[in-house]
Amino acid sequence: MANEDEMAARIDQLAAKNHALAEALTRAGGELNKAKAQLMQLARPPMSFATMVGIEGSSVDDLGVRHTSAEVVAGGRRMVVPVAANVNAARLACGASVMLNESMVLVAQRGTERVGMIRQIHEVLEDGRLIVVDSSGNAVAVRRASAIESVTLSARDRVIVDDSSRIALDVLPGEDVTDLVLEETPDVTFDDIGGLQQQIGRIRDAVQLPFTHRSLFERYGLKAPKGVLLYGPPGNGKTLIAKAVAHALALDDATGSGVFLSVKGPELLNKYVGESERLIRMIFQRARERAASGRPVIVFIDEMDSLLRTRGTGVSSDVETTIVPQFLSELDGVDALDNVMVIGASNRIDMIDPAVLRPGRLDVKIRVNRPDRSQAGQILRHYLTDDLPTRPDTDMNDLIAATANDAYSRDAHRHIADLCDDRGRWTALYLADIVSGAMLKNIVDRAKTRAVKASIESRRNMAITAELLKRAVDDEYAETAGTVLDVDPQQWSRVNNLAGGHAVRLRPAQEAER
Repeated sequence: MANEDEMAARIDQLAAKNHALAEALTRAGGELNKAKAQLMQLARPPMSFATMVGIEGSSVDDLGVRHTSAEVVAGGRRMVVPVAANVNAARLACGASVMLNESMVLVAQRGTERVGMIRQIHEVLEDGRLIVVDSSGNAVAVRRASAIESVTLSARDRVIVDDSSRIALDVLPGEDVTDLVLEETPDVTFDDIGGLQQQIGRIRDAVQLPFTHRSLFERYGLKAPKGVLLYGPPGNGKTLIAKAVAHALALDDATGSGVFLSVKGPELLNKYVGESERLIRMIFQRARERAASGRPVIVFIDEMDSLLRTRGTGVSSDVETTIVPQFLSELDGVDALDNVMVIGASNRIDMIDPAVLRPGRLDVKIRVNRPDRSQAGQILRHYLTDDLPTRPDTDMNDLIAATANDAYSRDAHRHIADLCDDRGRWTALYLADIVSGAMLKNIVDRAKTRAVKASIESRRNMAITAELLKRAVDDEYAETAGTVLDVDPQQWSRVNNLAGGHAVRLRPAQEAER
């Protein structure tokens, strides 16, 4: 009996081992199949993308099997290829992306591409084809992709074109230069700008005089400059000066309707090839239309260095190689328009293409520097006016002088950081080194905001005091010190003209003091 029990137990043990072995073999088989699938995937020949043009032909052989061929374009090469039997040829759409295997058989269809060259429709032909033009005005006829076959199109609409297959793939939503250009008669006057009398005098001579004294300029054989470039560190009034000029021209003009067309350079850098050039043409076209009636027109382009970079720099995928010539062509065409003036503003004049800056184009260049202590007082005077609530014994001029002295102090409590140039030389950086007109306004606004909050709490008008202004300078210092340490030292020093534009490192003031 015992032998039988032992035998049964032995059989159970062997059965369990067999079961475990079977499971192990099953897992191993699964892993092996998985490895084979991965190996086949890695060894599969690559497939090619092509653009579907149309069905070339279809026939049935003696065995009743249908064979279909399609015309495609791959890498600029037109081909007729067979269509795999498992592909529904009736669903192959013109303009769609298709895949070709290593035997050049069409084996799959993908969606229609949404990227390509931007072209403007010049004419829609009766058979549905489109005459489109590129940025240079060159015309070409293209067919429509199936995806836009039923879309109603008209001249001036924009389409994405696959140039290699001559197929219009998609329609772009309408975009007018109105979306990018601010047209106004600014209400900023030269009296609103403090501390920039020298720059104001130069731009009035360059821009305002030729418009308002045309006969005298003609008598002395003088021509108005085509353009003016205002350059220098950010936040110091370049845009304000341009607006004030436009305002002055509107007042001097008999119609009182001078036009200020303002656009930021980065907004013209469109991701579609050829689109930026089209927008530049449209801006100047609008300027011509406004000037045709005799009205003075200022075309103001802010952040010009982003739009008109030196060609061949490799920035922005070298879009400057087409944008710069387009801008120069339009600027040179300003010769025939006595009422149009281009004003550019830039923080980085060194990055603008030299052809833009040569005489006869943007030939008047005015540097707008940071304010010194005296100019800071003039700027503060614009915002700290005598009608503000103050204590009876307070002289506003004293508050202004104290605020300017505090902001321009060169001691430890206004020590922002230290700059190291590419020669290893360290230079102390103070708030005074980076004060701008915009920063001074911000300081006053901080003090006024504190006064407003105190007035709400006390339910009476609280005075603007020296203490409020000092705390405002403290806040501006703290915020600036924190922000500076997060910037790229070289780029930041170039924009702000510090350390000769060659800073390679910034360290906190506290670190230097330790």
